[in-house]
Amino acid sequence: MPEILPQVDFLVFLVYSAAAISLFAYNIPTTERNLCISIVLCFALWSFCEAYAHLSPTPDRALMWFSISSFGWIIFPLPVLFFYLAVTRGIKPNFRAVLAPSFLCLFLITAQWRGNLVNKVERGPFGWVAFWANSPASYLFVIYYSAILSFCAFLALKFWFNAEEQRQRAQGKILFFTVVAGFFVGTFSDVVAPMFKVFQVPPIACLAGLIWLAGMVLAVTKYGLLSLELGYFKDLYERLFEFTPGPLALLDERGVFLSVNQAMINSFGRKREELIGKSLRQVLDAETYELHMTVIEEALRSGQVKSFEDARKGRYFRHHIVPVSFQDNKKAVLIISRDITEEVKAMQRLEFYAYHDYLTGLPNRAMLEMKFSEMTSNSDGNSLIAVFFLDLDGFKFYNDSLGHDVGDEILIEFGKRLCQKVRNGLVGRFGGDEFIVILPHMKNTEHVEHAVLEIVSALKTPTKAGGVDVSLSPSIGISLYPKDGTSFDELIRHADIAMYKAKKSARSYCFFQEDRAFLR
Repeated sequence: MPEILPQVDFLVFLVYSAAAISLFAYNIPTTERNLCISIVLCFALWSFCEAYAHLSPTPDRALMWFSISSFGWIIFPLPVLFFYLAVTRGIKPNFRAVLAPSFLCLFLITAQWRGNLVNKVERGPFGWVAFWANSPASYLFVIYYSAILSFCAFLALKFWFNAEEQRQRAQGKILFFTVVAGFFVGTFSDVVAPMFKVFQVPPIACLAGLIWLAGMVLAVTKYGLLSLELGYFKDLYERLFEFTPGPLALLDERGVFLSVNQAMINSFGRKREELIGKSLRQVLDAETYELHMTVIEEALRSGQVKSFEDARKGRYFRHHIVPVSFQDNKKAVLIISRDITEEVKAMQRLEFYAYHDYLTGLPNRAMLEMKFSEMTSNSDGNSLIAVFFLDLDGFKFYNDSLGHDVGDEILIEFGKRLCQKVRNGLVGRFGGDEFIVILPHMKNTEHVEHAVLEIVSALKTPTKAGGVDVSLSPSIGISLYPKDGTSFDELIRHADIAMYKAKKSARSYCFFQEDRAFLR
């Protein structure tokens, strides 16, 4: 019988080694994978040393191997704890969290080599049996070992009962029974049995590691445990979060940044450390902050995705607020943002050119008609509204001889001149070389004549286009509201008739009259 136990230990060592190699071969180095490797390596060292301990011919040699194995059985509770924290709570170990337990492990390993933990061995029916010293270090180890594994059992039990999905409940159940069974087998065989000198129980604590290994493999292969399968996706999600082109941010319910990706950092024009831990109030103006918090509170209250848009530093963003709940009932929101600046500008251009001329940027017929309606609505009845229909004489010659690009330059230039002279009215392009001028609050026809003469003088001044001097003169037809009509179309038609009368008579402008055009 004594020969069987070393063989079993060696066989278990090979199983642990194969598991460690498989985990090392796993391409994605997640935290859970690394913790699994640490657990398996601790058990591999433990089983290897115990195999040699049972093969040792003398008690001193056996005690030496038991002491070497202490690196495995003292350290292994730590990666087990961090593994359970990572799986059930999503908490990753950091340097500070590992530092204090590492000093405790170093103290216990030193105590073992001084003979303050396992201090003697005796030959039993299954091989050498290690006995614990009656020392404070031994009690400290039992407390350390029991407390960690009990806490792991508590984490798994809570995860089991709080899980909403069947898969997660199965994971929690496996993790709970794994730690309970492993704790019972290891404690009874290597602590309780030697304490009461029950030699019929073989020292198989290192074999208890197979329970942990089997539990993790079962959970991974059958239920997709976070330790490996979802560890891969977890890493994938982190990469997707960081490298998603659109801005992403995770905020708590108070609007404090928990995590941001690079695109979100760029959208604020700040560094990562200037956002993490900061409130939206600290990085947004008061109005935008209130808008964000109102939508966030509404999303958290309703549990539904809410969307809104805002502008920041000359750019426009559309935000989708996704409510998120964690296992500890803490609430947060994921803000998925998209830079819609180009879309907004394109829409603004479409809206602008729906009411403006594409070439000159002046109001088009739709805008002129709308503004004319506003002017008539605000008219006091004691003044006139003058409508000028203006055509550039000689424009066709320059447009045909110098090219359409030069013709466009001429139209843009003359549009600017009209705007400079018409301060209290409206200038629009009707089409081709035809422009419309609407002047409200005209007292009488003399007032209208004064305005039209200023326009004629401004347009007759020569200009340069395409490297040549360009001289044009306008022909202007004038209709008056309400004398010559009350609708926009009617006034435009009458001004057009008057303009042709002016062009035909080689005059600069002409007033419309019902029976004849009045020339000037």
